[in-house]
Amino acid sequence: LTLSMPAYVTPGYSKTFMIDTLMTASRSDGGTVGYVFTDPDTGEPDTLVTADGVIRNHYYTVTIPSKLSSQTLKLTAIVPADAPYYTSSVSCTYTIVLPGMGKGTSLTNVDVNKRMSFMDLRDGRTYYYTLTESGDLWMRQNLAWADAGKPYQLCPAMTGVFGQYYTWEEAQTACPPGWHLPTDAEWASFAGTGAPGANIDGLAGKLMGDLYFNGTKMWEYWREVTITDEFDLSVIPAGYASVADGDYNFAGLYTYAAFWTADESDGLGVCRYIYHNKDIFYRGLLPKNDFAASVRCVLD
Repeated sequence: LTLSMPAYVTPGYSKTFMIDTLMTASRSDGGTVGYVFTDPDTGEPDTLVTADGVIRNHYYTVTIPSKLSSQTLKLTAIVPADAPYYTSSVSCTYTIVLPGMGKGTSLTNVDVNKRMSFMDLRDGRTYYYTLTESGDLWMRQNLAWADAGKPYQLCPAMTGVFGQYYTWEEAQTACPPGWHLPTDAEWASFAGTGAPGANIDGLAGKLMGDLYFNGTKMWEYWREVTITDEFDLSVIPAGYASVADGDYNFAGLYTYAAFWTADESDGLGVCRYIYHNKDIFYRGLLPKNDFAASVRCVLD
């Protein structure tokens, strides 16, 4: 038996399974096999094919409810009670998410000022922003422009939660009109006296947001790091992706936050990143097209 669902879905998403393509179980004696779905929301069985082989319904549709949780969809092959065979089952688990930031979304425990938001006219997506001491306006959320980059685990439902993951080349032109990809110097400006081109001690905690993803704390507690989100950037550990021949391998969730800068050095892209257990804002050099990171944008 085989059964598949996207790893992340949003409320209202639905998928229809055609039972004819799922009837892959067989008995060596040629006897009948039935098929039963278990409703992931109620736990109630829904028999599409009886144990005697009578087809009641050729289709089964699962529709995602409006709740933030993980659910499991299960398909079971059954045989008549007097048959000398065991039942067999397969299941797939998925997580329900809601895009955005703040109450009623998947990213909670953060205050947002709805008046401090703007709409990306390219796709109608709304972002919150913050005003820094230097007078610059920075996005508080990872860029989620889906015409470039990839969503987490290649699930479109995650675009509005973690944003897209871009290569350095993609990041250079990904920001909305009137906004730009920050330079290394602009990132370093949060340190005050911190200079670009080097790691910056004592800055990571001031950038981190003490956010929860579907109720799970994202940044684990470490004695060396005090999360203050002083600059209202609300950085989350969305990780990164390694890219090879068009395939994306996502890693570092809950441990890394990585952002491209507009700078390059020796043919490599300059990246700023945070590791969960160090209060250091690291600077790294990474392949421009073999690594995908998050993007924040700054108003021109």
